Amino acid sequence: MNRTAQFFIGLISLALAVGAGLFGRNAYLKDVSTIQIPVPAHNIAPYTRLTADLFALREVPRALESLAYYQQIAELNGKISSSTLQAGLPVPQNDAVAPESFRMADAQYEVLSIPVEPVSAVGGQIHIGQRVNLYTMTEPDPSEQTNHTEYSLERQSPQVQQIAAAVLVVDVRSSQGLSADSMEAQQQNGSITSGNQQVEQTQILTLALSPEQVETVLMAVATTKKQGGLLWTTLATP
Repeated sequence: MNRTAQFFIGLISLALAVGAGLFGRNAYLKDVSTIQIPVPAHNIAPYTRLTADLFALREVPRALESLAYYQQIAELNGKISSSTLQAGLPVPQNDAVAPESFRMADAQYEVLSIPVEPVSAVGGQIHIGQRVNLYTMTEPDPSEQTNHTEYSLERQSPQVQQIAAAVLVVDVRSSQGLSADSMEAQQQNGSITSGNQQVEQTQILTLALSPEQVETVLMAVATTKKQGGLLWTTLATP
C-alpha cells in the first residue's frame, strides 16, 4: 500500500473518530446535563389558584425538557391545580390548568346552577356563552295590601325585579342532566339540526356569578319555589 492510500485511510479514520466523539458527547450532555424547572416548594392541594411564590427552581436531567412538564414559573402563574402537586417534583401540564377549563369559568366567579322552565328561559333555547338577565315576578303579600283606592291597583299588581344582569352562561342541561346546547352540537358536527331531530330543552342553567350575586339568586330561587312566584330569564342586550 502506497503512502497516499495510507494517508487517506488515516484521514477517514480520524474523521470517523471525531464524528463518533461528537455524537457521544451530545448524547451524554442530553442525558446527563441538567436544566432548571419549577417545582412546588410545598405540597399544593387540588383546587388551588397558583402563584409564582408557591414554586422554586430545581435542577433536573435535561431529558425532562422534552416531556410534558412545565418549564417556566411564569407558565404556572394564574392556573389552578387539578390534583395534588407534590413538593419538589416537576409539575405535569395536566395537573395545572386554566381555571375556566377546570371549573367552567374564571376564578373570580362562583359557578351556580339553577332550575328553569323552558317557557321562562327564552323557550329553552339558551346557549353556552350567551349572557342573560334574571328577573323575579312575585305576587304582592296580602298582609301588605291596603284598602286605599290610590294604592290598591299598584299593590295588587305582580312585582317585577331584576336580580342579576349580563350573567355568563357556562352550561345548559335538560332535567336529566343531558346537554341541551344544540348550538354547540351543531358547531361540533358541522351541520344544522334538522326539524325532526329531537333537541333537549334547557331546564338546568349554569351561570358564572360574582360572589355578591349568589345569595340574591339563591334567595330568588327559594322564594319562587315556596311562594309560587316566577324566575324569568331573558337574553341580555349585547
